[in-house]
Amino acid sequence: MKMSRQKKIERFEKKYKKKGGFAKFENMVAELATLEEIGHYFGFSRQNTAGLYKSFFGGGYGAVQIERREKLRKEQYKNFEDLEELQKKLIEKGKYRSARKIGYIMNVKRTCEEKGYDIQILRKRSGALDVFINDYKCTISGTKTQTVYHIPKGHPPSVYFRFAVPLKPTDFCIFIIEKDDTTVFHIIPFEMIQHLTLITLKEKYGHVKGTRGNTSSKYATFRNRWELLAFPKE
Repeated sequence: MKMSRQKKIERFEKKYKKKGGFAKFENMVAELATLEEIGHYFGFSRQNTAGLYKSFFGGGYGAVQIERREKLRKEQYKNFEDLEELQKKLIEKGKYRSARKIGYIMNVKRTCEEKGYDIQILRKRSGALDVFINDYKCTISGTKTQTVYHIPKGHPPSVYFRFAVPLKPTDFCIFIIEKDDTTVFHIIPFEMIQHLTLITLKEKYGHVKGTRGNTSSKYATFRNRWELLAFPKE
């Protein structure tokens, strides 16, 4: 005869009463303890902990583990809003490159707010900033520096802008080109370029009817593609 949930709880309560019984087990789960931590406290293996959890609550421990990881991730950060003050301090210290990077983040933040996107600027304990747009982790970089590869006879030179591709995984890379009074954003899924160390982009692409840009550049299709970030990440 299959033992009822209540009977299992009573049995556990009796066996581990000195250690707090079922109430302690339930409390450790609520506090998002690991299977190892619960097992170590009561004196059984992580496998037994998983089996007991399933018999008490009717499901796997995976959901609790996911919630725990998310809690730990959030604890690494604190919300950071005063980008202008941070940029001012960096300029005062002569860290102009870092100050420019903050300027690019401010530009993206302003654009997202205009579009009604949820954007979070979070600061790690190390001081580094991470940007999340509708829960997508986005790496932001920008440049004004042009690179001329060749000057064809009778045609304007081919001007490109070079960017370093992040080493650490992210969801999207936002590359910003500043030229004269224009700002161009390339919003590219990281999985498309993770095999690269450098990427070259253009401010403008020749138009081909029926396409988003010049078919000679697969990255032309990601020019100002803000809609890729429009729907929250699942």
